[in-house]
Amino acid sequence: MKSFESAAIKIYEITKELSFPRMMGSKGEKDAQIYIFSKLRKRGFDPKVKDFNYYHTLVFIEKGVSIFSLIFFSTQILLILLNVFIISLIFSILFLILATFVFIILNNINGFKFGKQFSSKNIIYEKNSIKHKEFNAKMGLIIVNANYDSVGRKIRGFDHSNLQKTLIIITGFSIILTLFTSFIGILKLHPNFIHIFRIFAIIGLSVSIITSIIFFFNNFDNSSKGVVDNASGCAVLLHLIERMDEGNINLNWMDLQFLFSGAKTIGAWGTNSYLNDNLENIAKYKDVYLINIDKISSEIAIIQNCRFFVKGNISTSLNKYIKHFAFRGGIQVEKIRSKLCYDKDFSPFLRKNFGICSFTAKNKDQFYGLQNNIEKINQKALTDVSELIYNLILSLDLRIGDKIESGE
Repeated sequence: MKSFESAAIKIYEITKELSFPRMMGSKGEKDAQIYIFSKLRKRGFDPKVKDFNYYHTLVFIEKGVSIFSLIFFSTQILLILLNVFIISLIFSILFLILATFVFIILNNINGFKFGKQFSSKNIIYEKNSIKHKEFNAKMGLIIVNANYDSVGRKIRGFDHSNLQKTLIIITGFSIILTLFTSFIGILKLHPNFIHIFRIFAIIGLSVSIITSIIFFFNNFDNSSKGVVDNASGCAVLLHLIERMDEGNINLNWMDLQFLFSGAKTIGAWGTNSYLNDNLENIAKYKDVYLINIDKISSEIAIIQNCRFFVKGNISTSLNKYIKHFAFRGGIQVEKIRSKLCYDKDFSPFLRKNFGICSFTAKNKDQFYGLQNNIEKINQKALTDVSELIYNLILSLDLRIGDKIESGE
């Protein structure tokens, strides 16, 4: 019990020490890099620091989408008022095609480099397995990742994720109404019937215009202390490294890489750079797993799957392991669906055949800007996530050993 309480205090204190604005390109980001690097060096480790470049592509896309949506909705209102239903229908179909194209871009956002180039750093600590050291055998690799940057939003009351969800729902509703109104207008049904649907379509389009304007002015801001997202994750990673060192834990088959990645909140540039730099080496391993910590607050959840044109799947086997360990330890863990995955650290790994699991906050939409503070953190949740990942790492090492012995 004393060791559990000690671990909880350690992780919580590191979380508090990292609780300051850490926006990409800011002094806070550099302070976070120095803090993590210094912590590792003081423990006698030799972490690697890898520079990478990133672009504010996401900002350009968001602004472009909001401006285009504003023009589109305004034009559709005019066309419906003038009863030009054929042109309105064509515009709606073109909008759906362009929306599909935007989702494809978001799913491959790191391949589109718009605007000014910036630089950041990934910090990596490696711990090779016994078999790797003895025979240079690369059998398995576990990557444990958390991003250290944080970001806020300038318009209070409209967090990033909720705005995206609202825009998508309202836009979809408006498009459906517009399509239906255009169809019944072209078919020249009863004038009163057309008139009623014209009113509903105009109301939906008007609300969409307001949402587009709000989204346009909802900019990135260096205001969030990023406690939940993601000082908590970095604290767990640092504690795991310390725990394995103090316990002299050496895995038989699995190499470990603890990755503190940057520039996550504008499209997961850090993990994308890490993957590109290490893809040739990663391909040499028999099994590769990514354990990602997205957010930790008072309640623990794991991402079950993603939506909207995302290639690849979250590993059901890793989630089953986590649920098993949670049940055995009396830890409450809920499975949730992620709305959009283009800004997740695991997004670049989804296209590869890697086992992926991601810890997140149950009510993740509440943790942006001023709400992303230390009061949202539960010390037990931090320790529980650390314990779950620790057991998962040990089990994956045993699993690959069993597979090798059975000749798989």
